[in-house]
Amino acid sequence: MSYTPIQPTDSHLATLLRVAKYLSRPQHVVTEADACMAFRHTLEMVHEASVVLTTHGEPVAALVSCAVLDAMREALRRLLVETMHTSFTQLQAHVASAPPAEPTSEAELEALVDDIVRRARHQPSPTVSRHAECP
Repeated sequence: MSYTPIQPTDSHLATLLRVAKYLSRPQHVVTEADACMAFRHTLEMVHEASVVLTTHGEPVAALVSCAVLDAMREALRRLLVETMHTSFTQLQAHVASAPPAEPTSEAELEALVDDIVRRARHQPSPTVSRHAECP
């Protein structure tokens, strides 16, 4: 079976970056001893499947086992690396297919420098108040 890399889209990349940013945040650590008995039952359910927490019937968070979280991070890392590699390869192909730029002559460089110097000389210099008081 051949492997076909995913072609990233802007929304796909934005989603990956949002997930990567979330997963890179520091984690909150709470010991089981500090959790209430109701939460203990919820933690037991996490070993069977993810648990979705709701507020007013709307999902607000999900609990997953650390093994699943680690697997998600690794999968995301691999997907990000693959996406960056694909983008880099496409950029290299684009640059390789672009017509070569004509070299800049010494006369053109001198004209550019002269133009920059001339513009700099014609700009008003910043004024400094001679009557400013020091604190």
